Amino acid sequence: MSKGNKPFEVEKSFGLGVLLKLTKKNLKGIDISTTGNKFTSSLTHNEINKAVDRIMQAHNIKIKIK
Repeated sequence: MSKGNKPFEVEKSFGLGVLLKLTKKNLKGIDISTTGNKFTSSLTHNEINKAVDRIMQAHNIKIKIK
C-alpha cells in the first residue's frame, strides 16, 4: 500500500483538531476520530488532504507559519 492509500493518522494538536472537526461537520461521510494522542480516519492521506483543502477554501482559512 502506497503512502497515498494508507488510512489517515496524525498526532493530535489543537489547530489540526479544529480544522478536522470543521471538515467532518461540513462534509458528509467523513469519519474522523481520536484515539489516544492521534486523529484517525478511514480516508486516505490524499482524500483527507483534498477534503481539508475544500473546507479551508470554503471558509477562507489561511495558514501562516512564522
